[in-house]
Amino acid sequence: MPKIISIDSLKSQRPKDREIQIPVLFNGEPRNVVAKVVNGEMEVYNFNKPIGEMLTTPAGLYDIIQKSVVDLQLGREEVPLLYTPIYRKIEDRNFSEYVDTTPFTRAEIVFMEKMELEGVVFGTRRIGQKDTVPIITYAAGFSITEDMKEYDKTWEFTEYNRAFGEAYNSLLNHIHLNPIIQYKYQAKNLTPADTTKETYMEKLRETIKNGLKHAAADKNTVTRSPRRARILVANSAMKWDLEEAMSRMVIKGTEYPAISGIDTIILYDGWTGMVGEKVVEYPGVPVDKAYLVEPGKYFRELIKHDLLIDAQAGDLKRLIEQDIVGRARRGVIASPANAVEELTLPTK
Repeated sequence: MPKIISIDSLKSQRPKDREIQIPVLFNGEPRNVVAKVVNGEMEVYNFNKPIGEMLTTPAGLYDIIQKSVVDLQLGREEVPLLYTPIYRKIEDRNFSEYVDTTPFTRAEIVFMEKMELEGVVFGTRRIGQKDTVPIITYAAGFSITEDMKEYDKTWEFTEYNRAFGEAYNSLLNHIHLNPIIQYKYQAKNLTPADTTKETYMEKLRETIKNGLKHAAADKNTVTRSPRRARILVANSAMKWDLEEAMSRMVIKGTEYPAISGIDTIILYDGWTGMVGEKVVEYPGVPVDKAYLVEPGKYFRELIKHDLLIDAQAGDLKRLIEQDIVGRARRGVIASPANAVEELTLPTK
């Protein structure tokens, strides 16, 4: 059976004991904070002084930064990253604001028989229309207020940090999976729900098979390679139906073998957050849709730098003692037209 990747499955599969290196900036100097997980639980970073006292010295302020990033990691642990089997990660501090996508999607190398005295055939880059993707700055922050200092509301500080971490990982799932979910597919990438079979489970099974066949029949106009979909992205409500439909079964005396070719099912339901009165919603996969994805070749995760946490003096006029700010600079290359088959699932 395919491997199931969901929020719950990833949390249950983590090592019970591990250390996580988290980069931070302190007075412009890069440092690393270590978060420790022991027996499945992350060690909580506690202050040994009231938060108000810690704001008055550089050492105390660095303790605040350390607690921020450890608490933030607790939040990130609650929302694991689901998209990583689809994307290849490329991390480069030298990325410009706009990155040329050509080297990532048009590099060509073929091994040829080397005959005596002949030269080696070197790889090339296919030159076509120049495309770029932006490296986008994503940022969020919160404030340590005078009231938090006066009444030593360390618990409130901790909750902000955890929410910070949950929001960041939710953003990463969104910016990498949303291009697949929201893309407007044309006929060559669409498989309708099967109507030829009698039962719901037979229709679901036939729809998946038809999607695999339709995807494989489509060849890229440049590379001439077919789509080899092996990841299925769906709503978590469909988990049990998909597992059953893809497994070996007997229906009305007819034996059906397990569907092969799909090795991973990613379950994504989106995320909803609030900032004041503003509601931010990241849409998940609709219950009546699923996406067959060929991973890697047409998907890149571009990282100029991952999340960095810093602190600076606040604003006396608003009784803010300290501002905590996190930012990351990232880009996404996604070509669903070359790598994805959208399935419309049958209804029960």
